[in-house]
Amino acid sequence: MLAAGAVGVAGVAGAGAGIFLLPRHTSTSNPLSAAGPDGAWASTLGTARGLAAHLLRRAGFGYSDAELDAAASMRYSDLVEKVIAQQPEDLPAIANPADYRQVIVAWQSHMASATAQYPDRVAFFWHGVLTSDFRNAVQQPVVLQQLKTFRSLGRSDLRSLLLAITYDPLMIRYLDLQQSSAAAPNENYARELMELFTLGPGNYTETDVREGARIFSGIRAILVDATGAPARLPSLQGLTVQQQLAQVQQLIAQGYSYKGVMQPRLHDQGEKTYLKQSGNLAPEQAIDILLSQPACAAHVATRALVHFATPNPSKSLVDSVATKFRASKYDMTALMRAIFTSSDFTAAANYRSLVRSPVDYTVAAMRALGRPELTAQAALAGAGMAQVLYDPPNVGGWPNNAGWIASSTWLARLNFAAQATSHPLALPDPRTAQKYQLDGVVGADTAAQYKAATT
Repeated sequence: MLAAGAVGVAGVAGAGAGIFLLPRHTSTSNPLSAAGPDGAWASTLGTARGLAAHLLRRAGFGYSDAELDAAASMRYSDLVEKVIAQQPEDLPAIANPADYRQVIVAWQSHMASATAQYPDRVAFFWHGVLTSDFRNAVQQPVVLQQLKTFRSLGRSDLRSLLLAITYDPLMIRYLDLQQSSAAAPNENYARELMELFTLGPGNYTETDVREGARIFSGIRAILVDATGAPARLPSLQGLTVQQQLAQVQQLIAQGYSYKGVMQPRLHDQGEKTYLKQSGNLAPEQAIDILLSQPACAAHVATRALVHFATPNPSKSLVDSVATKFRASKYDMTALMRAIFTSSDFTAAANYRSLVRSPVDYTVAAMRALGRPELTAQAALAGAGMAQVLYDPPNVGGWPNNAGWIASSTWLARLNFAAQATSHPLALPDPRTAQKYQLDGVVGADTAAQYKAATT
């Protein structure tokens, strides 16, 4: 089962779109179906079961047998609404919120065990778009703070999320807003906000980058107490490293955290011209100007489609989804509803069209095996597969789909699969597993091995 999963299949697709009914009952025999002579998978999306499995894999990380049975009994449009209405569940307790390693292990463990998976799937998507690096958060609780932002605002509206990430302490450090002032505006955040986060290349000028740097100058991450009032970090001079860490942990336990604020004395108060609009513009106004650009909805819709739906979305699909997204005033629920109910999402051509990223793959494996306790091993294995949470290769984030296909990462996937299945525990019955986890569809060689097996 895991060998087939290691291929990186992330989902399936199906027939029809929008609100429609599929048969509520499908055959329980579910015979093995190999790939056809042209190499295409035999799509199961003409059935309610296949379509439900597709949605659960794309909008989450996996499912239990009972969860798939329940989902397959629902009308597809109702299932979509049920999934996108999920609310985030509490993360596991984290002994030291300032230790990013504990944070990412707790998050992966939660992905592998939470009942409501969709909020964390969306948070995972945004983590790969609005990237940050743990190296800018040594012994500070800002990785956890950003994760909480993605889990709470990732499903809200784009304006709220962009404003929150602009004032996010980890982002402030990662893209050098902490050093940006009226006297020396830093262009890093202004550039990536347009190029990677909202508009895409070719939809802004270098003048817009310079003017944007002036607009976002003066933002600083400051320490605040439990009431949100500014506080000063006690002097750590003369303390050992262990004593310094203990001091920081004590402050965190008392409710201290970091907060992004605008410091007027460091902000450029002059008139700026940004994307052809002029005035003494503040960050909030700049975000509104970005959202008013036609390229914004299309750029974000494309990123979401590539993550959730299809590796190569057509222009007509992007335009359709982007139009609905913008008409909703950038409501993320409207965006995801448009994606999950599009005819492209449910088209047979998109059956197994995505490649699981390493985090997606390891979490799905843990869910399929019912073994969330493998999280620590999964986090370590992620390094060999070239994906560790909060350690992206660059500000552009990780590759998508075919970008994960490489001999080195493939071997790491197989090694994790071997490790995950080597423990002396009762593995899922292979007949049940191929039905629920693989839709009864495997490659020709795998089908031959199954059929020749005597146990």
